[in-house]
Amino acid sequence: MKESRKKSKWRFIWIIPVILLIITAVPKIFSIDFMVENMAAAGMGHMTTAVGWIEIACVAVFLVPKTRNIGFLLTTAYVGGIMAAEWIAHKPVIPGVMIEVLLWVGMYFENPVFFKFNNSTVNG
Repeated sequence: MKESRKKSKWRFIWIIPVILLIITAVPKIFSIDFMVENMAAAGMGHMTTAVGWIEIACVAVFLVPKTRNIGFLLTTAYVGGIMAAEWIAHKPVIPGVMIEVLLWVGMYFENPVFFKFNNSTVNG
């Protein structure tokens, strides 16, 4: 029997970065000029469409409740890549940091057990 517990209203804070990721994926998929130029500044202009599809795939896996844990890991890794690309292009990384924080906070309230370390598996 599953233990029913009241989930926090803050668990849906992750919807903000998810919407932002979808909004930025669409221009990449359709190779809109401004996005190709932004990607070119980080040396990835030739990969714009592929990166857009990867972004959509990460978000899609995150949005499915049964795959949310792996989707969370994929999405945070993707956003880490965004921050690295922004760093390379000498642009501010603050938007990426904000997206990461909102994802982590939302996931903590969504599934706090995901962040617990089980000591018994380490010690035998």
